[in-house]
Amino acid sequence: MCVAYTVFRLPEQLMGEQLMSGPGSRAPQLSITDPKVCRSYLVGTCPHDLFTNTKQDIGLCPKVHSEPLKIEYEAADAEQKRKWAFEYDYLRDMQKYIDECNRRIDSAQRRLEKTPDEIRQTNALVRHPTCTFSQ
Repeated sequence: MCVAYTVFRLPEQLMGEQLMSGPGSRAPQLSITDPKVCRSYLVGTCPHDLFTNTKQDIGLCPKVHSEPLKIEYEAADAEQKRKWAFEYDYLRDMQKYIDECNRRIDSAQRRLEKTPDEIRQTNALVRHPTCTFSQ
């Protein structure tokens, strides 16, 4: 692949095909079952949209957040929603996010439990290793 083509396609990759299509052109319509569509967004809230600009921010979602598809999902009957099984994906994604938050909390709790003397000893070990390697 030539460099010029890669550079040409870079804005589309960063901004998405929908934003790059001009006002006169029509963006390609995605199906609700398309893997490019964020299922968490359709069901409820995308984890990437939670806690933006905080320490828990996980960045932008790589998938498409489409309001028309969300409306289509909300209008679907219970049988169709059960066939799609998006709720399962949503709960799985949210559980991963919760587990990551809990891991960070546990790590912070362990740091707080150390006494100042233990912290000094740990810092001294990290800064001045006791073992050296000779050649």
